[in-house]
Amino acid sequence: MSGMVFSSLAQINLLSDYIQFRNYNDANNGTTHYGDFNIDGGSTGDGWGWLTCERAYVYGLTTLYGDLNVYGTKNFVHPHPTDTTKVIKYIAIESGEALTLARGTASTVNGQAIVTLPEHFKLVTSTDAPVTVILTPEEAPVLLYTKEKSKDQIVIGMKDSDFYEFGDVTFSFQVTGVRDGFEDEKVIVNIAEKAENDNISAKRAEYNEKVKKAKALTRKLNNENKSKRK
Repeated sequence: MSGMVFSSLAQINLLSDYIQFRNYNDANNGTTHYGDFNIDGGSTGDGWGWLTCERAYVYGLTTLYGDLNVYGTKNFVHPHPTDTTKVIKYIAIESGEALTLARGTASTVNGQAIVTLPEHFKLVTSTDAPVTVILTPEEAPVLLYTKEKSKDQIVIGMKDSDFYEFGDVTFSFQVTGVRDGFEDEKVIVNIAEKAENDNISAKRAEYNEKVKKAKALTRKLNNENKSKRK
């Protein structure tokens, strides 16, 4: 094979139904790959592809065009600011819904507040699922309540007697919605259930088609960039 270099202990085994890469005969050595490494199944390249390993380290951006199913936890790791032998591990919040969240602080004016929510929250949050609002007044024991709520804005009111006693206040808020197209995600699923369009909503199927187009565009741009590097 032109352009391929092997040591006496490195192997590429062309087996009946898969290709096996080996570098030495123990777990203390590895195989390094430079450039694109595509795992795709099916005759059209849209089927299943499998990568099986005990532990994987990825340095850099990782993009997934599909769901990520994890039997463990989903963590982010942050360097410890004062102890270089340690890191700080935060675990992602879990939910039975694909939630979106916006939070912040605001203040009432004449006992009322209108909070415009971020554009990115509006763009990804469904109008078919209700949003919920949590309010916490600061530095005053006042009663705040939600007068109106949507993915665009929330309108907050204050109990009249509290406004007369304490005046306007600052408060923190948290608005939670459901990701658009993911309103009907099943929580309890069969282990062998296919990750295909058979058992998903029409909105999720439409979203998946958009993802396929984004994937195809990404491949096209990557191929163009590779051609420029030659």
